[in-house]
Amino acid sequence: MTPRVFVLRVLGALFRVLFAYRCEGEENVPGSGGAVVAANHPSYLDPVLLSLEVRRPIRFMAWDAVLRVPLLGSVLRAFGAFPVDVRRGKGRDAYERARALLQAGELVGLFPEGKRSRTGWMEPALRESAARLALETGVPIVPATITGAFRAWPHYQALPQPSRVRVRFHAPIDVTAYRERPVDEAIPEVLAEVRARVERSLLPGVKADLKKSVIYRLASPWPRMYEVLLPLLFATVVFWRTRSLLLALPAYLYLAYLFADHLLLPQSREVKLLRSASPALFALGYAPLVLAALGAPRVLAAEALGALCLGGLFPYLYEHGRTSMGAVRGFVTVVVLEVAAQRLAPDPLGAQLALILQSLSQELRPLRLLFIVAGLELEVLLLLVL
Repeated sequence: MTPRVFVLRVLGALFRVLFAYRCEGEENVPGSGGAVVAANHPSYLDPVLLSLEVRRPIRFMAWDAVLRVPLLGSVLRAFGAFPVDVRRGKGRDAYERARALLQAGELVGLFPEGKRSRTGWMEPALRESAARLALETGVPIVPATITGAFRAWPHYQALPQPSRVRVRFHAPIDVTAYRERPVDEAIPEVLAEVRARVERSLLPGVKADLKKSVIYRLASPWPRMYEVLLPLLFATVVFWRTRSLLLALPAYLYLAYLFADHLLLPQSREVKLLRSASPALFALGYAPLVLAALGAPRVLAAEALGALCLGGLFPYLYEHGRTSMGAVRGFVTVVVLEVAAQRLAPDPLGAQLALILQSLSQELRPLRLLFIVAGLELEVLLLLVL
């Protein structure tokens, strides 16, 4: 395994967790010969995002200042990036190197905007390098669209944050017909075709990002039914078994948080993500106390089980509201039914079995709730028999 492949696999796994990364159309990148990969430029992550699913190395003409950023610059150089001075009239050496690479049959990645986007949309003016290189060397241009990266790492933000990122490679543009026309006419037409193909899939993503930025500032909803019933049920069970208001207090504090989130807390992306995940977090944190109150045995490897549950929920936070809320409700359902199962037939392995059954139900989403209920009923029967 080459160092590049190893780094790609590590980054690919990391990006799928942090950014729910997904790539489409990588088969449109030629398997051999030179080609220009021209993409929009929303973030510092773009060269890595474009490289993760492409088997051939892409040599990037990267801003020399970015290559001086600690760690990031080293990663970009490992991917074959070479510096370009973006000041007017200073990029000739990088241009000649890119042309030599294309003539040698390599892939060269360029960002026609010349700088990171200030809005998430493509900049109004595109630089000529990508089109001119393709016209001079006769290689095709592969347009690529990156969505979600502007929200993950915009130009005004020092560090990236989790967000859903998508990359789509479009069908190559054959510049043969354009080469027969005057250069001053061919270059704008090639750039216009690149822009059209990139923006065709970019604009819906940008609109979705803008919509989300507005939603993040809106007031949160009133506590939902499953958010309220869960702590009330758990508090009732704990107080019924222990007669201790102190042990039931965390459930009532969680209820107070739900109402405070709607009435008092200023809203932001992080606040809304916490609210969305809060039922699962509360269920995961308070369920051990409920099980102890019921006299159930301590769950085996409880910390590891909790980490697995949180890791399984994490990617859903990037999905649209219906999917993420469905995942949280499913998780809460599993916890409640598992507590009920442990009341009827206590067993240290019950929670692990519930996790396996819940994971199985994820593969059959239309029957998810049915599988959860039927699986936990089967668990109860098995525990009673054994």
